[in-house]
Amino acid sequence: MKFYIETYGCTANHGNSQDVATLLQELGHKPSALNEADAVIVNTCIVTAKTQRKILHRLRQLEGKRLVVAGCMSAAIPQSIQSIECLEIPGLLDKAAAATIASHFGAAASSGNCETADLRQEPRSDLCAIVNIAEGCNGTCSYCIVRNARGRLVSLDSDVVAKKVQSLAGQGNVELQLSAQDTAAYGLDRGTNLARLLERVANIPGNFMLRVGMMNPDNVLLILDDLILAFDSPKIYRFLHLPLQSGSNEILRSMGRRYSAQDFLEIANAFRGAFPDITIITDVIAGYPGETEENFLETLDIVKRLQPDKVNVTRFSSRPGTPASRLYDMPDRFKKDRSREMTSVWLNIAAQRNKRYVGEVLSALVTEHGRGASMKARAPSYQGIVVQGNPLLGSFIKVKVTASNPFFLSGKIEPE
Repeated sequence: MKFYIETYGCTANHGNSQDVATLLQELGHKPSALNEADAVIVNTCIVTAKTQRKILHRLRQLEGKRLVVAGCMSAAIPQSIQSIECLEIPGLLDKAAAATIASHFGAAASSGNCETADLRQEPRSDLCAIVNIAEGCNGTCSYCIVRNARGRLVSLDSDVVAKKVQSLAGQGNVELQLSAQDTAAYGLDRGTNLARLLERVANIPGNFMLRVGMMNPDNVLLILDDLILAFDSPKIYRFLHLPLQSGSNEILRSMGRRYSAQDFLEIANAFRGAFPDITIITDVIAGYPGETEENFLETLDIVKRLQPDKVNVTRFSSRPGTPASRLYDMPDRFKKDRSREMTSVWLNIAAQRNKRYVGEVLSALVTEHGRGASMKARAPSYQGIVVQGNPLLGSFIKVKVTASNPFFLSGKIEPE
């Protein structure tokens, strides 16, 4: 069987797709281009109504006997794809899903020329891989439909995580992204925690760096000191993805978020105190039901005080079956205005923060090919750097920063 996978949504979803691709190849099947595939697997996302509409449009383009629909859409709102001709996987892409796909398409593919098809591997465009360390979430967020798809927290055994890190590093990957719905929740169901896991995997030999995925503040607070100690490793990027969602404690309570705006700032300040150049990314929901102009200004104030490197701004989107779907949804024009204002503020902040690197020489790890003759590299604090020239993928280089914008730095290679 030849298969093609198209993935939408979060890093964890991409990790699921990566794992299933590996499992299918271990079963003797081959990745291919879309037009050659016997099975076209779409790993779906439903985090917002806009995303859902986009994916449904794509599924209607692809529908037919070779289409496989998996992921959060089939898990949480299967009725949305009832009219689409496909093989529906009623849940996430996992080992069982791989077996189902292989069984369903294996016989049909065996009559073709799969084994003799020219499926030579293209040169790799990046050396990044994802390690999902847990599935599910124990959160109580009133707006979130993803927990309906992924269920409650199930952490992987640390031996399994370590073995996967070792395997992916052994395959030449130099950036390993540790992912989950909330990486800070890792181990709460196993009597361990994320800090201990990081200490273990950071000691695995090899030429790689670890990027820790999104951490909810309430669970970070439980292990803050140990987590900062664990981050003090040359193999862990100084990178913090800490969602705020709102700077109003009133709105945070309505959202079911189990921390205050002050808790959020305490964590961010603690990490900045330990690692002054750390990259901080946060998330904000604009126009949550009941959010007043004053509430929004509180969020703007926190963002200005935080000085983040990036803010993922999402306009509130009512999701079926969630507690927030029963609340009054404000007109879109208010959400758009607040989203645009927040975006303008953080872009200004990011532009100023990146400008401070111009003229400096940074060490960086070359992780992927860029456009044209450029390459992409990451500094220890995870700043993205576009480098002209042809440095070796996976190599450590010195880069003199020559320009910047809100999104990345640009530079030229310095001789060693």
